[in-house]
Amino acid sequence: MAKVFFISDLHIGAGNKVEEQPKLNRLFTFFQHINKPGNELFIVGDLFDFWFEYRHVIPKHSFEVFYHLHKLIRNQVTVHFLPGNHDSWIGDFFAEQVSMFVHPEMAAIERQSKKLLLFHGDGISKKDVGYRILKKVFRNPVNIFLYRLIHPDIGIPIAKLMSMGSRKHTAGKVLNDEEDYWNFALEKFQSGFDYVIVGHSHQPLLRQLGSQALLNLGDWIHHFSYGELNQGNLTLRYWNS
Repeated sequence: MAKVFFISDLHIGAGNKVEEQPKLNRLFTFFQHINKPGNELFIVGDLFDFWFEYRHVIPKHSFEVFYHLHKLIRNQVTVHFLPGNHDSWIGDFFAEQVSMFVHPEMAAIERQSKKLLLFHGDGISKKDVGYRILKKVFRNPVNIFLYRLIHPDIGIPIAKLMSMGSRKHTAGKVLNDEEDYWNFALEKFQSGFDYVIVGHSHQPLLRQLGSQALLNLGDWIHHFSYGELNQGNLTLRYWNS
């Protein structure tokens, strides 16, 4: 039976080339591992540390990643993407040029007779009141249009600085947010979901309630963790290759 894999919070582009290459090498060996026709990969946000898609320009650090993702897709591995708080400013490049399936920020799917809710997880924490306000500002179509008027050589470095600040802010406060994520999952269990899969906190976690479970995917900065759905069983795994 084909398997379904889930990853989040890779934050590609967060460091310089020397810092990033070991992470990319490990990621590409993971892609080789899942490269079997019929498998699926869900990227649950923050694939990039920063993503902003101009009409004719995309960040250059993304090319190698898209090359390997496209190899998966050409071998009949279905690749899905849900936006995170660092890469929500997408246009049509993911879908039209790479052939990825782009979902809304929260997606309900059914696989292997299980109902799954996928969500990056930003804004779940009760302490994220300020972020929930900023989220509406950052994703406002008018503001996105205005930001595209800034030349990429200026706009991309500015956004990378903001992304770095956001990542450090998240890393400093998420350790006490597990109960907020669990309460979010409990509400979804009552709505009939078997599994709730999130990211954002960078803390890998599999917490179960009978046959239902909350999976936090961790990250590919420190933990190199991922989720796997095989014959209806959801597990938390670590890629150590």
